[in-house]
Amino acid sequence: MKEKVRIKSFSKGLVLQLDDQASFDELLTETAAKFLESKNFFGKESVAIMFSGRKLSPEEEFQLIDAIQYNCDLKIPCIIEKNDEWDKVFMKAIRQAEIRELMEVDVDQEIQVFRGSLRDGEELETPNNIVVFGDVQEGCSISSEKNVLVLGAIYGTARAGMPHDDGCMIAALEMAPEEISIGDFKYEPMKKTNKWGKKKKEAAQAAKVQGDAIVFEELTKEHLRAF
Repeated sequence: MKEKVRIKSFSKGLVLQLDDQASFDELLTETAAKFLESKNFFGKESVAIMFSGRKLSPEEEFQLIDAIQYNCDLKIPCIIEKNDEWDKVFMKAIRQAEIRELMEVDVDQEIQVFRGSLRDGEELETPNNIVVFGDVQEGCSISSEKNVLVLGAIYGTARAGMPHDDGCMIAALEMAPEEISIGDFKYEPMKKTNKWGKKKKEAAQAAKVQGDAIVFEELTKEHLRAF
């Protein structure tokens, strides 16, 4: 008997190849059965999904997603369309979903914790104080309406006190940013390299506004207590 639904995986995404001759009810029934049968195999991952072989209406797409999530433990945060770089799109979409899931909020709803590094152009925004256990890589950005503490390196962009609170702070164990902004003040450092073209490793620092400029201080326990 010809399969009406075939499942293929790429990176952290799934492609459902649908028989364009089958009725939608047949596709829905077979999709539910396949994911129920493979529930243990798929586990509890977050995956992007793409449909191929058949044009679906938005309502039909959502019905298929509901059938998948009802019959297994997968989470499907997004549907993507095929293009020449679709594997990269899968990874970026899923990583952004993981960022949201990894954000933890403490009981007072004022400090968020993100465990991991930002990479590949990722962006993280929050209205709360934020602590990052990882790095902010070049081309990435972290923005908070309050304070930012990175227990790793800032190589990308960090913004605190957004949009207009100049009393906030940005701190990191290695401060080598492309750009720092606190409230209405911005700082873009010169690239520091040695004669072999390598970046100079920067020390742990805290950035704050003093007068009409952003200044950097050696990171101390007092800064951490203030956070």
